[in-house]
Amino acid sequence: MQRVLLTPGPVELPDPVRLAGGNPMISHREPAFSVLYRELLEKLARLFETSDPVLPVPGSGTGGLDALCQNLLEPGDEVLSVSCGAFGDRFREIAARRGVDLHVLDVPWGEAVDPASVREALMARPGTKALLLTHNETSTGVVNPVEAILAALPEPRPLVLLDGVSSVGAMSCLPQAWGVDGLATSSQKGLMSPPGLSFLWLSSRGWEAARSHRCPTYSLDLVLYRKDLEKNSQTPYTPPLSLYAAVSAGLDGILREGAPVWFAARRRFARALASGLEGLGLPLLVTREEHRSPGVTALYFESPGVADSLRESLRSMGVEVAGGQGPLKGHLVRVAHYVDLGWPQLSLILGSFWAACRAQGKLPSPKEALERAYETWKEETPCGRSW
Repeated sequence: MQRVLLTPGPVELPDPVRLAGGNPMISHREPAFSVLYRELLEKLARLFETSDPVLPVPGSGTGGLDALCQNLLEPGDEVLSVSCGAFGDRFREIAARRGVDLHVLDVPWGEAVDPASVREALMARPGTKALLLTHNETSTGVVNPVEAILAALPEPRPLVLLDGVSSVGAMSCLPQAWGVDGLATSSQKGLMSPPGLSFLWLSSRGWEAARSHRCPTYSLDLVLYRKDLEKNSQTPYTPPLSLYAAVSAGLDGILREGAPVWFAARRRFARALASGLEGLGLPLLVTREEHRSPGVTALYFESPGVADSLRESLRSMGVEVAGGQGPLKGHLVRVAHYVDLGWPQLSLILGSFWAACRAQGKLPSPKEALERAYETWKEETPCGRSW
């Protein structure tokens, strides 16, 4: 039985990504690596629409967030952490371990951050040095309106550190245009590659902050990374070379038709999947459509155990989805759709959920689910794609 991986990272790898990751090994001190490195950075810059380098650093998305905090925060700095889920909480814990003076703004899980609430919190603490935000909260399937949040910030603005771990590659994320100062993302979600690489981008203010103090860890020192990049297009120590090639291939898939077309296709799939799941009588956690993620959809079940039973039924069919975290553990089923899925895959996913519901003693209508999904599917056709 072939397994279908629908977890929010790692994700199924497109064939070009798998093949690129299996290329013959090269030395990271030979010219071929410098060419690969420069090509990867050029593609990342196109995706971010930025003129500043996006630096690959070994490690997961969590490692990328750690690198942001190690390079931009110092013990005693006043920091406002805004969280609406498990990964906002994780970003907060990483900053706390740096020894900052932490203040918190919590939003109920399943809801998005309100720009006005962030503005009010910062106006109450004008000495805040940094603001921690999560773009896409994977634990709940919520997208936060980062552009609107940053547009509402009071002056003088704090440094804005953004967790883009699960948003980059699945939706527009433009740190330079929006006024972000430090962004971290990873290889294993929207960039459709194996785990093991994080990517860091800093604004001019971010670089100024990074250069004003020595990063306490050698392996996460972004100033050191940029120095070696500008000197000879190399890295300060051995990088995971195969992952560079894999991510470069994943970016080719995103950029081939243009990132906006790719993002529209992800949004289309997510909207149609949500409509089909509702047609099966399954309740979505995020009630406001504009706050639903194009990368992951969360189902919420009030009765404990229902979600885990549904996941077990899906697993028995070869479909692997994710459960809930923190206070929502045992109450969520999370379905990821980061890769290039179309109508055939959508129909198979809905059919699997229908069968899982039947296995749990429910009798939903597959016809209604498919009809609702198809009506939503027809509402928007990304330019250059008929299906």
